[in-house]
Amino acid sequence: MCKKILLLFIVLCFQTSQCISREYNYEAYGLNLNFLNLKLNIKDGKIYSIIHSKGLAGHFFSFENIIQTTYDKNNLEYYFNLKKKNKEKIYQFKVKNGDIDLSNINLNKGKNYKLIKKTDLRNVLDPLTAVSEILYSNKIDAKCNFKNRIYDGDDVYEIFLTPEEKNKSKIKFNKKEYKIIFVCRLNYKAISGHKFKREKKLNSRYLDIYFSKFNNNVLPTYFEAKSKIIPVKMYLSTVLNP
Repeated sequence: MCKKILLLFIVLCFQTSQCISREYNYEAYGLNLNFLNLKLNIKDGKIYSIIHSKGLAGHFFSFENIIQTTYDKNNLEYYFNLKKKNKEKIYQFKVKNGDIDLSNINLNKGKNYKLIKKTDLRNVLDPLTAVSEILYSNKIDAKCNFKNRIYDGDDVYEIFLTPEEKNKSKIKFNKKEYKIIFVCRLNYKAISGHKFKREKKLNSRYLDIYFSKFNNNVLPTYFEAKSKIIPVKMYLSTVLNP
């Protein structure tokens, strides 16, 4: 699966509600087969995600992905590790007093890539922090009025939500049932760091997010991404307890 779609799944799944479990598990399906499992965990000063995919019918490769954000009052460190086909990609950066440390960041990746300007990195968030501020502050409603700029150690982009028609009243998964109260579409807008020839394709991607209410907390319980190859669906598999 493309790195950008994977990252969108990760960004969409993080949950910060204080009244329910701090660890969440998700299962992604394509062709009615579970090909990807995702675990999210939040602790004091640390957020991390672990993804494992066994691949799917030649469409998606097997891989392992770890993303972690650690922080204190004035500093933040972001780490991204993707292992696929005996290859490993690592992206990482530090934020000090609100500013990204540029000493080890490659702003110019070559003539085929859009140059990352220093101004592009102002007021950006790492993916995991962005999740808590955009999607899971428990302030979201059917207007879906949230957006933010993100830097993932490789590219700069913006994600924003728009209202979407609710075409499902409830979601059933593994004997659990969630009532859907509204749906938002997460849209992607490339800013810099990407290949020029991929910008149109990147900007066409989206995820539909189905929200439910649990003990006065609004959270996503189902995700759907449509592609030309196969549709991908992801379900919350964690049992939520008060």
